[in-house]
Amino acid sequence: MSPFQIIILAALAIAAVTLVVGLVRGRVGRLSGSVFLVVLAAGAVAAVDPDLTTAVARSLGIRRGADLLLYLLVLAVLQGFLVVYLKLRHLRREMTQLVRRIAIRDAERAAAPSRDGGHGEA
Repeated sequence: MSPFQIIILAALAIAAVTLVVGLVRGRVGRLSGSVFLVVLAAGAVAAVDPDLTTAVARSLGIRRGADLLLYLLVLAVLQGFLVVYLKLRHLRREMTQLVRRIAIRDAERAAAPSRDGGHGEA
């Protein structure tokens, strides 16, 4: 095993332990955590046996395993961007609704007659 493979496997192991801790503590969802664990395991297999990625790539009509990994990485990055975009869009929508509710509540409070004898808040 080459030094590079050892470094990659150590990094993948650290990532897997961190992910499992996140799963146990409830900071990571079960589905996304499971998907990431599968990806980490696949990365470990690819690091240990790079010829396997070439065999899988050739069975899919791709000449090199490195090309297959690049294509999968591009798909994963695009999917990640889509998830982040949808999450941001959802958060913006929630923030807009919250700001509207606060504005309406404040306007209703300002329009309502004061209960303390005309002494408003300072």
